[in-house]
Amino acid sequence: MLQYDNEQIIDWMEGVRKHPDMVNAFWPSQINSKNWLCDWVKSYLPSANRIIIFGSWYGVLADMLKIKLPKSQIMCVDKDKEPLLWSARKHAYWHGDMVTFEYDTRVDLVINTVTEHLTQEIYNKWYENIPKGTYFVIQGNNDYKEPDHVRAVQTLDEFNRINRVENILHTDSIQYEGPWDTVDNKPTYYERYMTIGFKSEHN
Repeated sequence: MLQYDNEQIIDWMEGVRKHPDMVNAFWPSQINSKNWLCDWVKSYLPSANRIIIFGSWYGVLADMLKIKLPKSQIMCVDKDKEPLLWSARKHAYWHGDMVTFEYDTRVDLVINTVTEHLTQEIYNKWYENIPKGTYFVIQGNNDYKEPDHVRAVQTLDEFNRINRVENILHTDSIQYEGPWDTVDNKPTYYERYMTIGFKSEHN
């Protein structure tokens, strides 16, 4: 579990004060999925140095990952300029659509935690653009009720299949609590999927 110093907590709270929608990055399910990813990267790819996070939003994951891997060089990529500029105070950044990103140097790891928000066509373009010989981490879920989730899946196997993962370093799922079901007056639960893969010469 990550430990945060006062400086980091104050910085995040300042972000929420200036950008109220940033609070959505701190829902328990969001923090748990970010912690989960950081733990995996530290365990399986501890030497990853050059890291790119696609769909980085306000850079909370970048902040957390930097704590786990202090020597890493993290770049945040997002098409939403305002959140990106907030993260740019501490991390390198690139503003634009992830499918038009151009790799101009070697990268150790690319991260995409928003796969459920991408159509298959957009995901394919993003995936095909990853340089061969690069590790990647992807996350998704089975929450079909969220309108923006255009590519949710039912199982971990389906998640890996539609995301074209052929070289799996590690893959698993965790349960998380969603919004309260006001109709049946009970909590809702979903599965979040995560996989570390490797883009080989043959992918």
